[in-house]
Amino acid sequence: MADNKVKSFIPEAGTCVPWKIKKEELGRLAGNEEIVKKEWEMLDAFAYAFIWFWVQR
Repeated sequence: MADNKVKSFIPEAGTCVPWKIKKEELGRLAGNEEIVKKEWEMLDAFAYAFIWFWVQR
């Protein structure tokens, strides 16, 4: 039986899922981690802006 541990967190302002949380989910990355981090932060910022836009309508 697998143990499912759900961690609750309060994201930093302007983020949905911070990089440190996503990195834990992904585990070890092959290649340049900085590239993945930069792309994740851009995607996360877009998601945050999209959600914020619809909440404010």
